[in-house]
Amino acid sequence: MKVSKVIYFLFGGGVLAVVAILIAFYQPNLIEEKELVVPLVKEVVDAKTIEVKTSRKQNGETIKLEVIRVKPDGSLVIAGKGIPNSKIEIISGSTVITTTTSDKVGEFVAVPEKKLSGGEYFLSFKQTNKNGDVIIANETVAINVTGKKNDIPIVAIVDSQGKAGARVIQAPGLIEKSSPLEKDKNVTVNHRKPYIAILAMTYDTKIGQLMLSGIAHSGVQVNAGFSGKETSSTKILNDEWSLSIPGKLISGKQKIFAVLLGKKGEILSKNSINITGKAIQNANGKTLVIVQKGDALWNIAFNRLGLGNRYIDIVKLNKDKIDNPDLIYPKQLFVIPTQIKKNKK
Repeated sequence: MKVSKVIYFLFGGGVLAVVAILIAFYQPNLIEEKELVVPLVKEVVDAKTIEVKTSRKQNGETIKLEVIRVKPDGSLVIAGKGIPNSKIEIISGSTVITTTTSDKVGEFVAVPEKKLSGGEYFLSFKQTNKNGDVIIANETVAINVTGKKNDIPIVAIVDSQGKAGARVIQAPGLIEKSSPLEKDKNVTVNHRKPYIAILAMTYDTKIGQLMLSGIAHSGVQVNAGFSGKETSSTKILNDEWSLSIPGKLISGKQKIFAVLLGKKGEILSKNSINITGKAIQNANGKTLVIVQKGDALWNIAFNRLGLGNRYIDIVKLNKDKIDNPDLIYPKQLFVIPTQIKKNKK
């Protein structure tokens, strides 16, 4: 009997121990379950979807760089066009070197107070519109400043998406050749080489005249016309000129020329373009522009139509000449669409 009682107590003690262990093992889970209890909701509320807006996006058409000038001492000037009434930050690495705002039509000019010291720089452009959306320009600017007094810094615009290669816009020996439109007030007329270029032509069907326009500097008069025929003359005003060549619509292939004359009647510079009567007829009274070295369709649209994004309209009118909008060549002739007239209120 004593032995059976001992076994009974041992068995009972073992059962109690197992129960205690099980209670201790499951206790944390019971506590967690109590903490996750959700109170009852008295009213049923319809769930509303939450609209998530991206605050950062890439769009190369929202910021366009038009003027970038870096002097040997590192002073920098950048101008362009973006979204109207927006904040624009120019960033070098992780540092904002200057901040500006675009006006009501989107134009902006930025001049950092601190000059760029000798070295390499990679500038990106961040724009924040009035809604708080952030736009990062596809184009970035690479700059190499030697820091030497007479060394012209190298400046190139780079497409960060890789759709277009880098294009050098400033380098030693490049300014005079590829920037005839440069009108830097710090450069006097006497230091500029004589230059003339035909930029556009329009045939007025009503009066039967071909109108030419272009740029010229460091001369006193412009003579222009068709080869082998009488020429028309005009004066230069603010580095620009325009004149009309009377006569019927030309036929076949002919050369249109323009020459810049000096005070003694000497030829200082000349420019010419080959044109056919068919090309003028196809323009149907619209203006034909002559592509210059360094031109881009966006810049042509901005200068001629007031809106860079209208380069798409130029592509549509010149499908037979433009295979790739990023690849255009000097002396190509493009028809420019008519400017959109604003509705009168």
